[in-house]
Amino acid sequence: MNEFYLKEKSIDLELSAGSYQIFFTGGWFIKNLEELDVELIDIETNKKIALISNNFFGLRKQDFIKGQKAVLAFQFNLVKSSRLTFSIHNPETLLLQKVHPFLFLYNIFFPRKVEVDKIRVVIR
Repeated sequence: MNEFYLKEKSIDLELSAGSYQIFFTGGWFIKNLEELDVELIDIETNKKIALISNNFFGLRKQDFIKGQKAVLAFQFNLVKSSRLTFSIHNPETLLLQKVHPFLFLYNIFFPRKVEVDKIRVVIR
């Protein structure tokens, strides 16, 4: 499992072949993922790896990672071991909320948005 803070914007990774998931920690609802500019590039071939984003009516897979709420943002597959560069060019546009907006009463009593400098990116 690789993890780093969203504000770091870029990290080099070495991953073996397999399927991977990219989570953002701190909340369970991503409001504007399509505005986030994310790239995963193979360093050896300089090819961009396709990131898949699945949701069902705005709902995404949710989990706890190291005791924190986490939401699945992207998935990708590697057919061979690779050295990769993972880059986020505009992290300040991400709006991660602690709970889904449908939980109206919870949103009234607790702050909704998670600060960008507290969001961690977890690749597993």
